Amino acid sequence: MLIQVGLILLMLVSIAYAAAVMRRIELDVVEYQRNLRAVEEDHHKLDVACNTLRSLCTQVEGEVAKIRADITELADNRAQLEAEIMALSEAPKQRLFMFDRATLGHGKLWEVTITNGGGGGGGAAPIPADAAVEWANGRTYIIPGTTDRDAKFRAEPKFPPTMGYRIMKIERFRRT
Repeated sequence: MLIQVGLILLMLVSIAYAAAVMRRIELDVVEYQRNLRAVEEDHHKLDVACNTLRSLCTQVEGEVAKIRADITELADNRAQLEAEIMALSEAPKQRLFMFDRATLGHGKLWEVTITNGGGGGGGAAPIPADAAVEWANGRTYIIPGTTDRDAKFRAEPKFPPTMGYRIMKIERFRRT
């Protein structure tokens, strides 16, 4: 009988132990499911973050490409402007001539453009080629006078038509 009681006790202990193991397995399953849900939520958050980052990268790549195109365009514009500056700095300057300095303070100033096509006699010395081109294009003189007629009247004795000079235009001096 003692053996039977021992066997019953052993069975009871085995059942209790099996119940404890089963309870522990159930708790482990619940914890596993909780952890799995947390991992799935984290995975979903990471997917959303990755998709957001991909769209931001695509947007930034577009902006970078646009900025690079703008930089290239600005560099081209700068090169063109530098070329224009170089061309303008190497171009001949329009010179202004004065011959009546004593009366410059009296009245208005006029720009009088005078040309000389080389015509006219008078046995004058031949004009060098570069000066002839300048005279053909016209020289601009600053002449004082109350009106444009007065400026023309002052210029005619210095540049007579008989020597081939011609007054092309007279306009008010407006340069700064």
